[in-house]
Amino acid sequence: MNNTEQTPFKIVISGGPGSGKTTLINLLRTKGYVCFEEVSREFIAQGEAEGMENYFLSKPLEFSQLIWEKRKEHYHEAATLPTEGIPPFCFFDRGLPDVLAYLDMVGEVSLAFEKELQQYAYDMIFLIPPEKKIYVQDHHRKEDFETAILAHEKIQARYASQYNPFIVPWGTPEERVEFILTQCNAQRL
Repeated sequence: MNNTEQTPFKIVISGGPGSGKTTLINLLRTKGYVCFEEVSREFIAQGEAEGMENYFLSKPLEFSQLIWEKRKEHYHEAATLPTEGIPPFCFFDRGLPDVLAYLDMVGEVSLAFEKELQQYAYDMIFLIPPEKKIYVQDHHRKEDFETAILAHEKIQARYASQYNPFIVPWGTPEERVEFILTQCNAQRL
């Protein structure tokens, strides 16, 4: 298949909360890459509007179903992107395996998600560990730093069971994006 018939590489940037993923996604977007944002904050706000302090902890399977469906929409949207006129990579701020990792954290299982995940494959995975010096709890990020580390460990285990993820070294956002793009370009060749 020649490059004009392919869609851009689907690349996940993931890791525990407070690792700087969103900063990197925003920087990649300014460089012209198609980027799909993290979707949980809109559902967290929805849960708060319904009186839940933490929607995920109150109803983990219901919350996860909403995230799952939105991430599938992003995946399908990426699968329809042409390569002409856009860079050859698109980036996701978290992917479908993250949903299962968060369910792992609270001891929930979704066999339906496990089975359906087999239909979705990403081309590359970049994992970023949480960094204490930039970690901030806020209205939407309720986890303390220790919980962020646990989340990262569960996420890393989920991706490592299916992929060979790259671990993004600490550095400035620009250095981290350069690392990601260097690895992507090497893989694409």
